[in-house]
Amino acid sequence: MKKGKIKKATKGLFNRFFGFENGIDITDEVKVLHRRNVVIKNIVFVSNMFYSLILFIIAATTQKPSDWLFTALFFPFTFFLNAVIKRLLYGDTHDKTKQEVGMYLLAIYMFISSLLFYARFYENSVLETAAYILIYYAVVVISLYTSRKLTLWSTFGMLVSMTIIHFTWTYRISDTYRGMPIDEFFNVFTKTNEFADILLRTTIFIIFSMVVYAIVSIGQYLQDERRNELIKRRELQKDFTTITSDLFKVLLSSKSSFLDRQHFRLVSLMSAKLASLYGLTDEDIEYIKEYSQIHLRVNEIEDLVYPDKDNEPEFNVLKEKTVLGNQIAKRLQLAQKTEDIARAHIEGVATEEFIFEMKKIQPDIHSQIILLCDLYVTMRSSKSYKRPYANSVVIDLFKDQFNNYFEYPLLDRFLKFRQDFETMYNDF
Repeated sequence: MKKGKIKKATKGLFNRFFGFENGIDITDEVKVLHRRNVVIKNIVFVSNMFYSLILFIIAATTQKPSDWLFTALFFPFTFFLNAVIKRLLYGDTHDKTKQEVGMYLLAIYMFISSLLFYARFYENSVLETAAYILIYYAVVVISLYTSRKLTLWSTFGMLVSMTIIHFTWTYRISDTYRGMPIDEFFNVFTKTNEFADILLRTTIFIIFSMVVYAIVSIGQYLQDERRNELIKRRELQKDFTTITSDLFKVLLSSKSSFLDRQHFRLVSLMSAKLASLYGLTDEDIEYIKEYSQIHLRVNEIEDLVYPDKDNEPEFNVLKEKTVLGNQIAKRLQLAQKTEDIARAHIEGVATEEFIFEMKKIQPDIHSQIILLCDLYVTMRSSKSYKRPYANSVVIDLFKDQFNNYFEYPLLDRFLKFRQDFETMYNDF
């Protein structure tokens, strides 16, 4: 348990300082760039701590004034640069120009610091290799921007700078072969160990740069595809939300009569009773109780009916509410079926074709139970198109006319216990 908490805390701390997608919208290029700048600034800060520690240890060990001077100058330089970058990054997080300037400043700093570190310690046999590796480290850090252009120019600049350093500082070729004609210089220099070493270093760096560039290209391509896919998904989601909103507006505006809570609470109680008499499972009974009143939860889908442009729901929430909205629409369809049947039989227009069409709408046993109870309560109640009917009249209608809409065993159970349903209606 404790180990899990430590792991979670460590992961959270890492994501806070070095997570590239820590709570940002990847479709917003400026926010993505800002987050990358923040992460790389944190990496630069750690690098500076490492550089300062190494420089301090070397200066304390050698006690040379030049080492102490280099260490003393390095700290204020990095402090000043960090202050400038921090001001750029956090001054206006929505300004793309400032974020891009910050990106190039960080890249240039990694570029220059690694080269200066190598130039300072290339003569030190102990630190030369480590200082040289820092150049590769700088290329990797710059590549974290997943920018092909920045990576290409950085690696090219590194290659040119390293070649100049090798020729002027590492092997002092310009001093060794001073005054020698070019053809003679090439003839002599290409046979030396220095040439072989420079060629090997250059070849390895070029291969390394090609691999890094390929990785950056793949990363940038996948990032662009992911961003475009998310943008398309959001556009589709927005269109879907608009269509769904319009659909529910039309649907609900014409179905206000179906939101009588007292009516449908009674329908729910009767439906549960009839389902129990019919022998359905407890799970089915609970489903019928919930489904019979689900359209009364219409206020829960207000985000679909009247979406807030400034506060769009998340995808999972939208999906959940859409499922609920679909259930509400189906329940309203069943309520409309009840009213259509009642009207048709009262007005004497219930033809065989009408009965056939009605039977196709939600014919499952759960819907039949709700329809039967809803139809009973509707016929017993006063409506705009009818007066309330006596229980005996309603029962006769179920026997002679409504029997076409229900399975015989279900209707038989209802008729056998009709006194129970009459009592429920009268006592409610």
